[in-house]
Amino acid sequence: MAQSTAICTLCATYNLTGSTDRFGCIMSDFFGCASMNQSVTVDPTQGQDIEFHCFGLTLTAKRWGNPNGDPVLALHGWLDNANTFDRLAPLLPELDLVALDFAGHGLSAYRPEGVHYQPLLDMQDLLAIAEQLGWQQFALIGHSMGGAIASEFAATFPDRITKVVSIDGFLATGGATKKERIEQNRDAIRQMLNAKKKQPRPYTDTAEMITRVSAATDQSPAAAERLVARGHRTLADGRVTWRTDPRIRFSTPMRPDSDYINTLIAQTTAPGLLISAEQGDRWYQGEVDERQAHHPNLKLVRLDGPHHLHLEPDHVKTVGEVIRDFLEL
Repeated sequence: MAQSTAICTLCATYNLTGSTDRFGCIMSDFFGCASMNQSVTVDPTQGQDIEFHCFGLTLTAKRWGNPNGDPVLALHGWLDNANTFDRLAPLLPELDLVALDFAGHGLSAYRPEGVHYQPLLDMQDLLAIAEQLGWQQFALIGHSMGGAIASEFAATFPDRITKVVSIDGFLATGGATKKERIEQNRDAIRQMLNAKKKQPRPYTDTAEMITRVSAATDQSPAAAERLVARGHRTLADGRVTWRTDPRIRFSTPMRPDSDYINTLIAQTTAPGLLISAEQGDRWYQGEVDERQAHHPNLKLVRLDGPHHLHLEPDHVKTVGEVIRDFLEL
């Protein structure tokens, strides 16, 4: 059933109608986020678009479920957006789930000129958003890159996280050697100097984009359609292209090595669940045993399915059941 709430539309703080709790808006003022309330009707089966203002950027998100439920930040994968949780979120209606568009993704703003996309800044944004929401503790659900950032955030700020779900992604070196990481730093700087030359490819329409995504990845058209819906923009000539900042494809600088990751992961206090897709990505899977050896409480569940199994109509129900069991819903 739809529920009427008052929403702080800019800092995204929900207050039940008649509530006098303004803690979230106090925090948003502290972080430079103006606030304004308006009454809206929230359907827990549909995500509500919301915004955060963090460090001069407008970051967008979709809020799902019960505003009084256990708080959860949901983090999408590389080049994806908040719509990646469109099929999973309705299976977790008890939660107050905020699915974020990372900077440069979805409807969120790009990072400033000359600023690299890297997990440290993403984690900084996440902590600012949690403060704006008034969440002292919360859970994380992340897919792919989002799963890696979720596992890193939980280890960096263990006092803030209750549980972590990583879907086909976890903090890893990706197999890069020390010399390769040095070269990646060089590449990242060179690429940034030529950033203005990088422009996304145009497509005739969104149908062509969906076909392209399905052909280039293991996503079904049904999964690709959800990501394209939030991830495209219309050009002046009527064609469409990606909203995503092209600089996201640049090399990521300052990648950690295995010793650093193992030391960090050992700081984790929240129970973790890693859902590994049998037909999914391989960049992290060779390091799972090593991560488990250093993580205090990491459960590994292997499921049949592709990398975006949480978005695929044929697999999302199983993913939802595993997550519900882990979160004790």
